[in-house]
Amino acid sequence: MKKVLSIDGGGVRGIIPAMLLAELEAQSGKPVSELFDLVVGASTGGILALGLVAPDPQNHTKPRYTAAQFLGFYKDESHEIFDKSLFFKITRGIFTSRYQARALEKALKKYFGPTMLSEAIADVVVPSYELHGRFTAFFKSRDIHTKKIERDVKMTDVARAASAAPTYFTPKKIKEYPGASFIDGGVFANNPAMCAYAEAKELFPDEELLIVSLGTGNPQLTIQFEKYRTWGLLSWAKPLWYVLSDGSSDVVDYQLKFVLPNREESQRYYRFQIELIQPGTEKLDDGSAQNINALIKLGQELLDTRREEIQKLCKQLVE
Repeated sequence: MKKVLSIDGGGVRGIIPAMLLAELEAQSGKPVSELFDLVVGASTGGILALGLVAPDPQNHTKPRYTAAQFLGFYKDESHEIFDKSLFFKITRGIFTSRYQARALEKALKKYFGPTMLSEAIADVVVPSYELHGRFTAFFKSRDIHTKKIERDVKMTDVARAASAAPTYFTPKKIKEYPGASFIDGGVFANNPAMCAYAEAKELFPDEELLIVSLGTGNPQLTIQFEKYRTWGLLSWAKPLWYVLSDGSSDVVDYQLKFVLPNREESQRYYRFQIELIQPGTEKLDDGSAQNINALIKLGQELLDTRREEIQKLCKQLVE
């Protein structure tokens, strides 16, 4: 059986799946790169996926970070990454992206350095969307190994392209792809589990699959009719992102429950998600210490409420 990991987008809420993966590593005694045959991540999930398959500079067969160590990306860097520019504070993002990409790019270079996508120690796929040609783009480490494509790219650039959420960060240009501009793959696959399934079927056509899909929290904010019936383009900009990403994520979960029905002897599909009941925790871009702590508490709540299922999954992963 081939094991596949899928990680949703969700900005700073990537803390939640990172905590669950740290628990899987602690219980199994193995890194994510050894537990799974394929790792797929969208947006912040793409950053996390790359972080867990990046090689140790001193030993290229081992990961540079454990999931617990990569939590530092969210805990230590989010406040700087999501620091609004003075121009945004004046214009409220009408004429520019909410955040300057400089802090994000600095953090990505700190964690990935010059590491190339081809150096990934496990197969990894990160979706993005190319604006000029208007097509979906999938950055795949295996395509470089098999010479399906000739252009290797830095993990830093892939992570930046994957996290260029519209209105939050400017699109990413990558020198290996002249004329192209990439944005967050979450615009079409915020829950990339179905993409992961399709990729796994191509890579392992004759194998049974186990798919583990990790959410970043399900926002519970309601949109009142009295408010939205008079909204225009600007008012809808932020809520529309939540509506589209949450709706598409739920559809993927619905589909995979039918595609991979559980059997008596084994479970073939796991979806770990938690409701974001506390106001403010649904935000993709709140890097404050208060919100980071709230997300950590939510991550711990997920671990506590799904402990038996996590233990069951660990046994399957190490078989």
